[in-house]
Parts: sequence; structure tokens; C-alpha cells
Amino acid sequence: MNDKDRFARHLVIGVDAKGYSSHDAVGQDELQQILLGLLDRAAAAVDLDRSRWTRQPQGDCEFSLVPPDQPEPRIVDDFVRELDAALDRHNHSRLPEFRLRLRVAAHFGVAYPSDTGFAGQAAVVTARLLNSAELKAALADTPEADVVLMLSDRVYTDVVANRHVSTRPSEFGRVEMALADYTGPAWIRRLRRSGPPTRQAAGPAAPGLRPSAAEGGPHAPAIHHSDVQNTFHGPVTAEVIGINLAGRDGR
Repeated sequence: MNDKDRFARHLVIGVDAKGYSSHDAVGQDELQQILLGLLDRAAAAVDLDRSRWTRQPQGDCEFSLVPPDQPEPRIVDDFVRELDAALDRHNHSRLPEFRLRLRVAAHFGVAYPSDTGFAGQAAVVTARLLNSAELKAALADTPEADVVLMLSDRVYTDVVANRHVSTRPSEFGRVEMALADYTGPAWIRRLRRSGPPTRQAAGPAAPGLRPSAAEGGPHAPAIHHSDVQNTFHGPVTAEVIGINLAGRDGR
């Protein structure tokens, strides 16, 4: 098959996990399994068939060519939103340093499978955006976000600015890029949660898990103490009257 037969245009999406290299071999293997599972579940939740994507796993990241019959707005909007929700569920019981956090980038253009990966400028540009200092800084500077998304200007203009998604254009910030294969604006969305995660100050917990309620975690039941005043009329012959409420010594 020659290049003319392989020529195709696709939405190319890249996903990369933060902090992969800091894990040992076992941890890296586990993270890869978790990442692929999250991507599959996020796609299935919005009726996208990831088994038909042409995928190129690379350890802590994955590049995919999305078939034309799976519309770009579904990827940019529904899939990314569900991926963020899946990450929130995954990270719910984990300390901040054990959270899985992702960078996501997308571009549209010429891309097709080649002998050792993908060929075409769209694949190259997506890789440049995904690994750009601007996108890495967006994730590092937004601790309350599990996902940051960067769109090329073409995808942003066609999909977001023209209101084919539920996401408002104002949710994206413009950055000027000067990369080897991409010069011009790109657009970053930080999918923030309600507030930055904080380490719990209570006692030890299992690795990666927040302290439980029994250990004084954020959902521990409150203990209320009551003070009781007793008034006696007439003589009292007892030497000691002890009243113990909620574990307090009444002496």
C-alpha cells in the first residue's frame, strides 16, 4: 500500500500520566493497567467504541487516531468530561501524592498508521502539544485539577468556538505556542474540582489512602461533650458522686 492509499485525516488525541517515571517497575505496570482501564470506561460511558480507535501505547501515554464516524465534539466534550469523573472516583481515597493526573491534547489533520507508529503532521503536532512546557505547567499550577486539556487552534475553533459542545469557550485559556512543528495559539482547559486536595493530619493510613473516619479523617463522627450541673436539696451522705458522660471523668 502506497502513501496515497494510506492518506487520511483524523482527530488525534494524546493522553499522558504525570509522575510515571517516579514509580518502580511494579508501580509503572500497575499505572499502565489503570490508565487503559480508565480510558476504556470513560469511552464506554459515553457510547464511544475505543476498540475501533487506532492506538499507539507508549508506557505512560497513549496516542490514538479516532475514526471519522466518532465525532470530534463527543471526544472533546463527553469523553474528556467522563475521563475527569472517572479520575475523581479513582483518586477519591488517595492522598495527593498518589493521585493519577493526566494531560490530554488533541489536533486534527493528516495522520495514518505507519510501520513503527503514526505518520502525518497531526500526530507530530499532538505529541508536541502533549509534551509542551505550557501544558505541563498548567497541570503543575492547578493542584485541584486531575485533567488539563490542550486543543490546537483548529480543533478549538471548529468544535468549541462554534458551540458544538457544552463547554463554554470562556473555560479555555489561550496560550501562544512556538514549537518546532506548531506555531500559533493553542487553548487550555483546566478541569478543576471544588478545591485543592489537602493531606490529612491524622494518624497513619495505608499507602495511598486517606485516614479513615475511625482514625480521625475528615468524615469522623463528631464527639459532643456535655456539662451537667446537679443541685441537691437536703443532706447528702455520699462521699463521692461520679457522673461520666461521653468518656469524661466527673470527679
